[in-house]
Order: sequence, then structure tokens, then C-alpha cells
Amino acid sequence: MIRIVGVQRNESPSQEFILLQNQGGLRTNVRGHVVLTETAIANSDLSFAAHIFADEALIPPGMYVLLSTGEGEPRWAKTKDGAMVYYAYMNRTQSVWQNSPGTLHVLSVQNTYSDRRAEALLLR
Repeated sequence: MIRIVGVQRNESPSQEFILLQNQGGLRTNVRGHVVLTETAIANSDLSFAAHIFADEALIPPGMYVLLSTGEGEPRWAKTKDGAMVYYAYMNRTQSVWQNSPGTLHVLSVQNTYSDRRAEALLLR
């Protein structure tokens, strides 16, 4: 279960990010998760204040995803204290969350039992 644990709004897209954590007990694929604002929901507009993860990254329990508004290539890296963090990028040239005040949400993909079983077989 991916949850938002921190938000850094900033005028500079390279300094703006959302920190997410897998708070569930299983590895979770970040692909298909959506981060969006109340404004995006109210206006049914995902073009600006939303991000849909296309990355195929399995996030182990307790590990983090840092979603940067700025530009970069997705990758795994270690923090100064040795924890693994998955870095994802929106590749935007303008701040998103700074200009979208209000509540942020993360929506997850709903999997069926057969989807989970197929995933478990692939991971063996």
C-alpha cells in the first residue's frame, strides 16, 4: 500500500517532490499509481496537477519512492543512511504542487487474485 509521507512544494521543479512509502507487507508495483490534487479531481483534469506512474518498479515493504517534479531518469539509489529509494521523475519544467494548493491523493491499482498469482509466478 503506497502512501504519501511527505511533500516539498517549491518554485523550482528540481527542488519540488513528493515522498511515498510502501506501508504494506508485500512488494508493490508502482506502475498505475496516480498522485493528484483535489483540483484535478474536481475539474476532471489530469493534464497538470497529476502524475501517473508508468515505471515497472517493485517497491519492497517499508521502502520509499521520491517523485520529483523536475527532470531525470528513474533509478534506484541509496540514501546517506544506506536505505534504498526509488527516484521517479515527472520531467516538468514548471512546479506542479506549488501551484496546486490543497490535499494530495495517491490512488492505487486494484488487482484481481489471478493478477497477483501471475505476478507471484513471474517472481519465482
